[in-house]
Amino acid sequence: MKVWEIGARTGIDGLRIAERDEPTAGAGELLVKTVASGLNYRDLMVLRGHYGNDLPENRIPLSDGVGVVEAVGEGVSGFNVGDRVIAPHFLNWLDGPYNFGIFGADLGVTADGWLAEKMTLPAASTIALPAAVDDQTAASLAVVAGTVWHAMVAFSAVKPGELVLAQGTGGVSIFALHLAKALGADFAITSSSDEKLARAKDMGADFAINYRDRPDWAAALWEQTGGRGADVVVDTLGFPALAETVAASAVNGRIGTLGALSGTPQATASANQGDIIGKNLTIKGIASGSRAMMAAAVATIAEHGISIPVDQEFAFADAPAAFRHLESGTHFGKILIRMD
Repeated sequence: MKVWEIGARTGIDGLRIAERDEPTAGAGELLVKTVASGLNYRDLMVLRGHYGNDLPENRIPLSDGVGVVEAVGEGVSGFNVGDRVIAPHFLNWLDGPYNFGIFGADLGVTADGWLAEKMTLPAASTIALPAAVDDQTAASLAVVAGTVWHAMVAFSAVKPGELVLAQGTGGVSIFALHLAKALGADFAITSSSDEKLARAKDMGADFAINYRDRPDWAAALWEQTGGRGADVVVDTLGFPALAETVAASAVNGRIGTLGALSGTPQATASANQGDIIGKNLTIKGIASGSRAMMAAAVATIAEHGISIPVDQEFAFADAPAAFRHLESGTHFGKILIRMD
């Protein structure tokens, strides 16, 4: 079978296509034929050598994907050949609290990912999909669904009528929009593109702020909302922009910080302690989510008919072009690679 490998981690040009023997389903495993896989920014970081240490050059990338069960290993129940399935990228985090051990089996990083014609998955980690969840949405969920559910529900316990804020129009923010509306919350979003903001409004966003026109986007949010700050923030900007995020937050707000698009994860926070204490804010680091969180998100997606928008699809042979489109930052929603 054909697979893509990360190569020397010199960037997108290091990607290389290779041939491997087809895997077989061992005890407790499922053999899955890949239907489609989705890209996340961390996949680009893996290729650049900025995410994951001492990874082998033959590591298969991509944490997101959907496939069809081709074989069921010994001792597995609850799955049948032909089932459509997904899995959280942290294969070992089934439920319960976070721990460092989950990084030992991280799809596309410390374990081979979805950019292959076939793969095996532990049955215990795998989720069978309801018919109501389409393939393009399913292929986008491993990172986004668990992460956003963790930030908005497991941590923030968002309530109907509260205001959720997400920054940018990538996969995390667009899923946060869908989830907020499904849960009865109001939603605000930021972008540098009026066109993207208009699309977000069409999808249900209540407030939209162009941060290029308004670098003081927190003040713009308070103006648009008539004096409401964000009760919940899905923070993809990170610590260099934390002062503005804190300014955008309401009293007793909850900030789930999970990205670093404004700098790097090593950056120092720009917010001062007084502003955080003054609003009685709670800030939590969000390291994706467990299988249980992802399963809860899938159930909500099915119940509310949520479909994640796809910016562009690429053929398996054109995987480097998909990464370059991700790198350009021009996408709205998710980027998919479809198997031929």
